[in-house]
Amino acid sequence: MNKQVINVAFVGGGKGCNDILHLLKSYPPVHFKPRIIGVADSNSDAIGRSHAERLGIPTTSEYRPFLQNKELDLIIELTGDDGVLSDILEKKLPSIKVLDHVGALFLWEIIAIQEEKLHLEKKVTHLDTMAAIGEISYRMTHELRNPLMIIGGLVRRMMTRIDLPHGCRKKLKHISHHVQHVEELLCDICDVVRPLKPQFSLTDMGDFLGSWCNDVSAEARLAGVAVDVVMDEELPAMYIDRSLMRQALWHIFENSLDAMVDKGGTIKIKALLCWDNIHIEFIDTGSGFKDLSTSQAIQPFMTTKSGRMGLGLALCRQIIFDHGGDIKIVNGKSSGAAVVIKLPISLTLPPTQAS
Repeated sequence: MNKQVINVAFVGGGKGCNDILHLLKSYPPVHFKPRIIGVADSNSDAIGRSHAERLGIPTTSEYRPFLQNKELDLIIELTGDDGVLSDILEKKLPSIKVLDHVGALFLWEIIAIQEEKLHLEKKVTHLDTMAAIGEISYRMTHELRNPLMIIGGLVRRMMTRIDLPHGCRKKLKHISHHVQHVEELLCDICDVVRPLKPQFSLTDMGDFLGSWCNDVSAEARLAGVAVDVVMDEELPAMYIDRSLMRQALWHIFENSLDAMVDKGGTIKIKALLCWDNIHIEFIDTGSGFKDLSTSQAIQPFMTTKSGRMGLGLALCRQIIFDHGGDIKIVNGKSSGAAVVIKLPISLTLPPTQAS
């Protein structure tokens, strides 16, 4: 189906413009295709104008040329200045429609309510699934752990003997290695099915993400992979569990790194302020999730990697959900994948911890 193309210009390239550009990328309209032909803001460093430039959208300091553009269908006025709005309404071509900042804010609030509803429905489904998996996994790990501990202990005791036959020590070491591997897998299962108890603390997200990006950039260089970081300058402080959040971000980063470790490439990490959320994006040039749908890739025990159980992204999703956020995976058109985390900016302790 060919969608109707609507040519749009933004007057005001601040936070509202930045948020709408992110929204259009994350949730493209179903019935029409918006084409952003320009963003006007007198401040060349405005966050929305800078974001538009990164997307290849033309920017300008003067909005008045938009008013006589015969190809333009819609102007979204986001300055909040009644004088600017009056000037636009008075001088624009009759064919151009105008949405002012109040209308844009109203629509945004409706979308936010719908997003919250979808998020809660998704979380309920996730909790039901995890409860069923948790019951089975708990029993399985409990039954397997005790015999594994006995086997591992006996093997280690045998390895201390000095009268072992030739070649036996090497075989025992091999057995011990695999026993340890299975024990680690059982621990991973427990981490996923055990309810997490986040310990939230007020955290400067700019410092937190900047430090984390420095750590993983060094790790990536050792694997021959480049890391490109794009971060808004003024990310706010918010309540997170720093340890769990580092763990979640690492699982995503490790997944991207694994996809490129043999051929190199670039992982782009973005941390951008979007209305009352922080969006953290991982975009890699690896092989993508070719053998799994993006919805399957985040389910427990779904993996295409040999020797893995497919629990990393499932644990990551649980951590993000516990922070009230959401996670989305998108395959690239030809290669690579993008993982987008949306974290609501929490300025107060959750009720469970506050009490």
